[in-house]
Amino acid sequence: MKTSETKRFVDNGDGTVTDTEHNLMWKQTDAFQDENKFMNWYDARDYIVQLNINKAQGYADWRLPTLAEAESLFDENHHIPDVDRFDIFIDPCFAPRGGFTTWTSDEMPFGTVHVFYYRYGHSNLSHKEGITKDSVRAVRDIK
Repeated sequence: MKTSETKRFVDNGDGTVTDTEHNLMWKQTDAFQDENKFMNWYDARDYIVQLNINKAQGYADWRLPTLAEAESLFDENHHIPDVDRFDIFIDPCFAPRGGFTTWTSDEMPFGTVHVFYYRYGHSNLSHKEGITKDSVRAVRDIK
């Protein structure tokens, strides 16, 4: 049972953030912050592959978040600035000045995928090859 003093998000001090409610570990920075560019879905997938090859933060099991996982980060009670200096509604344990979206692993028909928007708290479908202003937040399961 959680106490009121238990924090849901914990900055691990190693470039990761633990979500104690969902037993997930998130990379503290997103792909835009790490690569200094926005990505289509294929680029985001390749970014995750490179994280695993390089054992980013000591782990080789990073993946794209599901839509539910991406949505679970949204919290109107907390915010940090994104790359455009607008508020995105995620915990301050995450690094500021990243992208305002994340690609997900939730693929849909016709080459589309759900993208979650942390500025607005909802998802949209985007084409995998779309030239957009999107990023990805890498996640892994805590075993």
